[in-house]
Amino acid sequence: MRSLTLSLMAFAFLPASACASGLAEGTLSGDYLSGRLAARVNALEDAARVYAGAHAAAPGETSLLKDAFFYHLAAGKAEAAMPYAEALLAQAPNEDDGLARAATAAKQIKEGALEEARATLGGEGGSLFIRSLAFLADVWVEKGLAGPEAALKKLASPPPELFDGFNQYHEGLLASEAGRTDQARAAFEAAVQGHGGPLARRAYGALLERVDAAKAREYYAILAFDDGASRRAARMAEQRLAAGRPSKEFMGATPAQGAAAAIYSFAAAMIYEAQGERDRALEAGFRVGEPRFNYPLVWARLALYLDPDLDEARLLVGFVLSRYADHEGEAAVLRPIAPSSPYFEQARIDMASGLMSTDRIEEAEQLLKDAIRRDPNGLGLQATLAALYSEQRDHESAVATLSKVIDGLGEAPPPDAWRYYVARGASLIELDRWPEAEIDLKRAVTLAPDEPMALNYLGYSWAERGLYLDQAFTLLEKAIEKAPQSGAIVDSLGWAQYQLGRYEEAALNLEKAATMEPSDPTITDHLGDVYWRLGRRLEARYQWERALELEPTDVQQASIKSKLAQGLPSEPDKKAADRRE
Repeated sequence: MRSLTLSLMAFAFLPASACASGLAEGTLSGDYLSGRLAARVNALEDAARVYAGAHAAAPGETSLLKDAFFYHLAAGKAEAAMPYAEALLAQAPNEDDGLARAATAAKQIKEGALEEARATLGGEGGSLFIRSLAFLADVWVEKGLAGPEAALKKLASPPPELFDGFNQYHEGLLASEAGRTDQARAAFEAAVQGHGGPLARRAYGALLERVDAAKAREYYAILAFDDGASRRAARMAEQRLAAGRPSKEFMGATPAQGAAAAIYSFAAAMIYEAQGERDRALEAGFRVGEPRFNYPLVWARLALYLDPDLDEARLLVGFVLSRYADHEGEAAVLRPIAPSSPYFEQARIDMASGLMSTDRIEEAEQLLKDAIRRDPNGLGLQATLAALYSEQRDHESAVATLSKVIDGLGEAPPPDAWRYYVARGASLIELDRWPEAEIDLKRAVTLAPDEPMALNYLGYSWAERGLYLDQAFTLLEKAIEKAPQSGAIVDSLGWAQYQLGRYEEAALNLEKAATMEPSDPTITDHLGDVYWRLGRRLEARYQWERALELEPTDVQQASIKSKLAQGLPSEPDKKAADRRE
């Protein structure tokens, strides 16, 4: 078996085609360049439209045909992409275009033309990825043609060089349909522990509900301590088990559904590996440029074309579109996720976050309130609504909403419960209700003693008030130890030192934080303040002017403008005396 990493190394992320030879002057070359520009800024629908026009003007140019096909699929226009895929295979039969072959086979599987799909999938060419995916798709073709037993037999003998990390999930589906319950259970258990991902976790739970209710309850009790969709899935499953109505999901999957699941798994692996690489590069301080997820995106779109009810694929597409700042497109793909889905809560949170990022606050608030009416137990929905209130400085509403969340945590709060206490504590501080805020922040640290954000909030709040200073700085230093790349936490330590008049120490940490987070207006503003106290007035004004360019809040902006006009007020006598001591 090839490892997942080795398989992913075989993938080539497809850019727009190199400039085709012999392009005509004028409109055609203009369309081509416009398409390249649209692709470069991830304007997928524009790229699809422009490349379609360029191909129409020069139908013999294979490169334009490839781009028209690729960007129609990337933009979610799968039906419109299919004629391009078929034309590509006919126009360049000697070129092994794995994506066009897979898309054509997907259309055939969707239409029930299984023998034709098998012929399209056949052949020895293509990358390890294409051959691994084609093998799994052909297993489902076999299921449609000869039944689950025949498909299981085919699945049991994959070519040795192919990646088989997703095969156990498909074995579980087929064995369950064939009545081989023990085999299905073992396969799903292996998939859950391996590369099966969210699909395997859901399918394993559904099988347990049908064959072993006691084990199902144990399994869901574990999932209930996870966050997001897993917690919601556990809650929904517990309700089904209590009512004696076990899940009927993942029973009798069609060839289209099976092939869609295979495509989704490969697409998810590519996207999350690429995002992980970006995150690691950012943490190391590298510039990474615009996100480039187009190649795995087209596969996620193809999975959704085959199975529009595959919510995991919807979330995957939404994830990419959110990274592209295409929040309209993200909302369009997430909106069909129904309240009966374990992903409903996460989908609505993502949609609301997109609206908030474009300052459509009232729409985001209404969307969250509507979702909460449909799912009153959705703690994540309520926490997101509280965050919206907090960003709008409506801290009374934020506290009230978070109090409902905390009251619903029960006697055994989940591992992420600390987040709710920190958020409520932050809003209580803004309301000048420090004694209540301190209780919340201490509770957060008790629940998560190694969580950097909880340590940071309590440590900074104590230091800023001159309370328990030894403990405060111990907490801040521990937070930095746990998250050394967090400019926000380094800023907290520096700002706490500033509040105590320890300006030389503060400057070192605030300069470090500004290097780590050069686009953060708060950190830049703090650095200006400490420079002013150190008598470095020109540097202070420079930092304040930079902070104004970094889109601070209205309150920050007014404060910075005042400092630019008048400087900082004289140092408080007590703080100056403390510093002299």
